[in-house]
Amino acid sequence: MKPLSAMILISSLLMVAPGCSKNDVQEKTILQKGLRGKIVYSSCATTVVQVMNKDIGTDWTNCHDQKTYQHIIGVNIINRNGIAAEAEFNFNIIEREPEMKCDMGDCGPINYETIVITGN
Repeated sequence: MKPLSAMILISSLLMVAPGCSKNDVQEKTILQKGLRGKIVYSSCATTVVQVMNKDIGTDWTNCHDQKTYQHIIGVNIINRNGIAAEAEFNFNIIEREPEMKCDMGDCGPINYETIVITGN
């Protein structure tokens, strides 16, 4: 098969293949609703959110600066959309979604949840 023909075939398959959107959270089960938090640490391996309005999560020590935080959960954020560290936001914990993680450990161990941001 010629390269151009192969590219056209692959492009056609990608156009007709059904896609999935990580932003389509209406179908996801909400496990905890109405939480408020802020990102206290983020790297390619770990994003850590401090829950501000509920007694959930665990104590966690940042292995880089040795600061200790309470009410911490590790998260996979579906729709971060540029929210900076330390900025407070509202969120829900939803059913876990598969995620790609880089191959390094970072300031663990910690439990991970999938969250969707619902507002500032």
